Amino acid sequence: MADDNSVPEMSSSSSSSGDEDAPMSVQTKIKREQCQPKARKFSVTFENFRDLPTGKNCEVQSSKFSCFGYEWRLQLLPGGYSDYPKPPKGTVGVCVELSNRGKWPNVKFSFEVKSTDGKTSLQTSAIPVTSKYYSNTSDTCALATRLDVKSRFLDDKGALTIFITMELNEFVPKNPLAKTMLKLFMDEESSDVIFEISNEVKNVKKRKRGKTSSVQFHAHRFILEHTSSELAALCESSPEGGLNAPILINDIKTEVFRGILYYIYGGDVMEQFFIANGKDLIDAADKYGVVNLKLEAEAWYCHTTKITTENVIDNLLYADSKNLALLKEAVMDYIVKNKKKVMKRVSFKDVPGDIYKDLLAAVSRVLDDSDEDDSDDEDNKEKDDYASMGIGALRQKLDQRGIDIDGSRDTLMAALKKHS
Repeated sequence: MADDNSVPEMSSSSSSSGDEDAPMSVQTKIKREQCQPKARKFSVTFENFRDLPTGKNCEVQSSKFSCFGYEWRLQLLPGGYSDYPKPPKGTVGVCVELSNRGKWPNVKFSFEVKSTDGKTSLQTSAIPVTSKYYSNTSDTCALATRLDVKSRFLDDKGALTIFITMELNEFVPKNPLAKTMLKLFMDEESSDVIFEISNEVKNVKKRKRGKTSSVQFHAHRFILEHTSSELAALCESSPEGGLNAPILINDIKTEVFRGILYYIYGGDVMEQFFIANGKDLIDAADKYGVVNLKLEAEAWYCHTTKITTENVIDNLLYADSKNLALLKEAVMDYIVKNKKKVMKRVSFKDVPGDIYKDLLAAVSRVLDDSDEDDSDDEDNKEKDDYASMGIGALRQKLDQRGIDIDGSRDTLMAALKKHS
C-alpha cells in the first residue's frame, strides 16, 4: 500500500476507462492539511467547476490519494443526484471511493467547503461503512446547489476545493493517567498532607454565635507542587508539613475548595458548579494559582452575567483587581456598544487610568469589523497587529506556543511579540 504522505498533486483530464457510465477523471489538486493527531485531512481541488457536467448523476472523480493504508478518490456529482431522502433539486453531491476491493475499513468521513471570504463553511458527514462488499463508494452527501456553489464557493480561478477529513472509527482505549489521578483524590492511605477547611455555620438566632464546621481534605504534596504553587507553599510553611497536623484554611468555602482540589487531580468541573460559585471560584483559583480553572470560571462568569449600566463599573473594577482580561474585554465591548447610555448614567471617577487603553482596544475591534481594506499586506497585518485582537484569540495563540496565558491584555501582547 502507498504511504499516507504519498499524495499526487493533480491528474490530467481524461476518462478512466472506455465505459461511458464510468466516472470521468478531471484535473484535481490534492494536498495534505493539518489536522488532529488521529485523523487525516486532505484538500481536493476540482479545477474549472463551471465546465463540469450539469446532468443529474453525472460523476467526475479526483486523482487518487493514500490514507490509512488504502487508496481513495473523491467522486463529485456537479449537476446533482438522485437519492433517498431526495436532496433539493440540483444539489451537488460528493462521496468517497475506495480503490482497493474488499471489505471497507472502519473509517469516518466528513466533507467541508468554505466560501471565498472565509465566513461561510458547509459541513456534512457520511455514516461509517463497516461491511460493504457490494459497492466501492460511500453514501453520497449533499453540499449545496450548483448555483450556490458557483456564487459562493469557487475561488477566483473557478476551482472548487472540498476538504475531506478521515478518522479511524475503531475503539481505542484512552490513556489511563487521568483515571489514575482521580483515584488519588481524597485518598487517605497514600496522602502526605491534610487541609482542614473551617466555615462558620450561620445561626438563625441572632444573639448566638454560629458554630464552626470543618472538613478535612487529604492530598499529595508532589501533585500540588506541579499544579498549585500556593498550596504547596502552605505545606512547606506548616510546622509539621501538614502531615501530622492539618493545615488550617478558613477563608474559602468548603465546596469551593473541594472543587479546586478535584480539578487539580484532573476532574472536570460541572457547569452548575461554575454558575453557582462564580466569583468565589475565581477568587480562590486566583489566590491558589490554579490558572486554567480561574480562566474557565471567568469564561462562565462572562457567559452568565448580564452587564448593565448598574453593574458595569463594579464588573470593570473586579476584572481589573483579579486580572480578568476576558471579563474586562466584555465590559469594554458593552461600553462601546452602549456609549450614549453609559455616558449619561455611569461615572468613571473611580476607574484607574490604565483601563482606558483597553477601551481603545475595544473601539479598535469595532472599527476593524467594518474595515473593508483588502491591501496586499493583510496577512502580515493580521499576524503583527495584536492590539485589536480578542482576548480569547490572544490566549489561544499563547497556549499553542506553551506560554502562560494568565495576565492583562498588555501582558499577553508583550508575551506574543517576544515569542513571535
